[in-house]
Amino acid sequence: MAHDDPDTDDGADLAGLVLALIGSRQSVMPKRLEAPGPDAAQLRQLVDAAACAPDHRGLRPWRLVRIGDDQRGRLADLFEACTRDRDPDASAEDIARSREKAHRAPVLLLAVLRGEPPDDEVPLVERAITLGAALMNLLLAAHGLGFGAMLTSGRAVRNPRFARAFALAPGEQAVCFVSIGSARAATRRGRGQAADFLGDWTPPAG
Repeated sequence: MAHDDPDTDDGADLAGLVLALIGSRQSVMPKRLEAPGPDAAQLRQLVDAAACAPDHRGLRPWRLVRIGDDQRGRLADLFEACTRDRDPDASAEDIARSREKAHRAPVLLLAVLRGEPPDDEVPLVERAITLGAALMNLLLAAHGLGFGAMLTSGRAVRNPRFARAFALAPGEQAVCFVSIGSARAATRRGRGQAADFLGDWTPPAG
C-alpha cells in the first residue's frame, strides 16, 4: 500500500509557502507606509534574514544604517542641502518635497555597499549582488511579518555631501533607502512572465 512520505509533504509545503511569499510581495511607496513599523526584535529578524544572502568569501560587503525618529529633521536638512547643491534655484515646492521624504515610513534604513577590503576574486559587481540579495531577503521577511516595504534611491545619495554626513568610509557608497511600515492598500504593478526574462544560450557558430 502506498503511503505518504512526511519529508516529501514537508518539502512541498515549504516550497508552496516560499513561492506564495515571493509571488505576493509588492513594493509599497513610503508615503503609504504607516505606524506601526517593526519593533526592535522584528527589525533584528529582518537583518538576520538579510545576512543569509550569498556572500562570496564572507566579506560582508554591506551594512545598514537606521535613521531614528529623532534624526528625521537632520535628514530633512541634508536632503534640502543636496537639492540646493544640485539646483541653487530650486523652488520652495521642490525644497518642501525633498524635506518631506525624510519623514516617511516608521522605519527608515540606508543600505551601504562596501568595496573594501580589495579582493581580486570578488569584484564590486559581486558585492553589489550580495547586497541586492540581502535586501531582497529583508523585503521578503518584512512581507512575511505583515509589513510593507520599498527600496528608494535618488540623486541625493550620490552627493559627496551625503557621503560626508553619513561618515562613509573610503570604498563605501550609499545605494538606497529601505522604508518599512504597515501598508495601506497598494496597486500591484505588472511584472512580466518567465518568458520575458528567460532565454537559452546559442553558442556562436565555428
